[in-house]
Amino acid sequence: MRRAFFMRYTFPKIEHLTKKEHFDDIHTHGRGVKAFPFSLRYMEAELEDGLKRKVAIVAPKRGLKKAVDRNKMKRQMRELYRLNKEKVFDSGVQEIWSIRYLGNRLNDYAFLEAGYLKLLEAYEEQRKKELADEK
Repeated sequence: MRRAFFMRYTFPKIEHLTKKEHFDDIHTHGRGVKAFPFSLRYMEAELEDGLKRKVAIVAPKRGLKKAVDRNKMKRQMRELYRLNKEKVFDSGVQEIWSIRYLGNRLNDYAFLEAGYLKLLEAYEEQRKKELADEK
C-alpha cells in the first residue's frame, strides 16, 4: 500500500526565532520588505539543525493596545506563515526573519492573507535581485 505524498503544514518550536543576538542583528543589519499590513526583515545567518529559516512574529503594542488583540493577530500571522510556508522563495541559504504587523486594528483573515501573499512576492523579487547582484 502506497502512502500519499502531502505537505506537512507545521510551524514547530525549532523554527521560532528566539536568540537575542539574532533579534539584534536582524534589526541592525537586516534588509526589509513592506506590503501592508506586514513588514518583513530578514538576513542570512548560520542556523543549527539544517533549517532553512527561523521566524519571529511581532505584533507591537504601539499598533494594537489590547493584549487580546495582539495575541489574536500573532495567532493569525503564525497561521499565515504555516499555511503558505511552501510558497516562500528558497534562496538556498539559511535566513532569519522577523514578520511585523503594521496595522493599528484587527482585520479579517482574507485581507491579511492577501497582504501576506503580496509580502512574499515582494520578498521574492528583492531576494532574486540581490542574488543576481552577488553573481
